[in-house]
Amino acid sequence: MSRYETRRSRETKGHGAIGFLVTFVLILMIFVLVFFFASDHSLKGAKGKLYSFFYPQEYAQQVKKYAAEFGVEEPLIYAVMRTESGFRPEVESHAGAMGLMQMMPSTFDWLQERLEGRIVYQADALTDPDVSIRYGTYLLSILLNQYDNVRDTAVAAYNAGTSTVDGWLEDRACSPDGRTLTKIPYEETAQYVERVGKAYEVYKKLYY
Repeated sequence: MSRYETRRSRETKGHGAIGFLVTFVLILMIFVLVFFFASDHSLKGAKGKLYSFFYPQEYAQQVKKYAAEFGVEEPLIYAVMRTESGFRPEVESHAGAMGLMQMMPSTFDWLQERLEGRIVYQADALTDPDVSIRYGTYLLSILLNQYDNVRDTAVAAYNAGTSTVDGWLEDRACSPDGRTLTKIPYEETAQYVERVGKAYEVYKKLYY
C-alpha cells in the first residue's frame, strides 16, 4: 500500500468517526428534547419510553407478591428501592445498611422477631433480593400504618427512624397538625423524601 493510500485510509476512518459522533450527538439531542419538553401526561408515549429506561420495574415478581401480602403500593416499593440502592442488591452503606432496600441488620432482626416470632436469617441474607424486598416492604407497611398512611411521613421515618420523626411531629414548627411534615430539619432526609416522592409519581404515571 502506498503512503497516499495509507493516508487516505486514515482520513476515511477519521471521517467515519466524525460521522458517528455527529449521529450520536443528534440522537442524544432528540432524547433530551423529548425528555424535557414533552408534557407530563405523555409518559405513556415517547417520553414514557425514555423515562422507563431510568425508572425500570426491576424484581417485578417480588414487588407484586409482597405489595399484595403487606398492602403497600407497588410504586412506593419501586421508588424506595430505586432511591436506596439503584436496584443493586450487593450495596452496603457506610453505616452498614444492606441490600436493595438498604436495611440495618438490627432493624432486620427486629422485623424477623415481629413477623416470624424468631430470627430466621443472618444479616448477609439482606443481599438476597427476595429477602430484602419482603422485609423492606413489611417495614413500609408498619410505618404507613403508624403514620396514618401519610406517605411522606412514613418515608421520612424509613430514612431517619421513628423516634426522630416522632420528635418532628411534636414540633409545631415542623408539623402544624402532628401528622404531616411541612419542614424536615435533616437535609439528607428532606432530599430523600423528595427523591422518593418524585420516583413514586413517575412510577404511578408510567405503569399504573
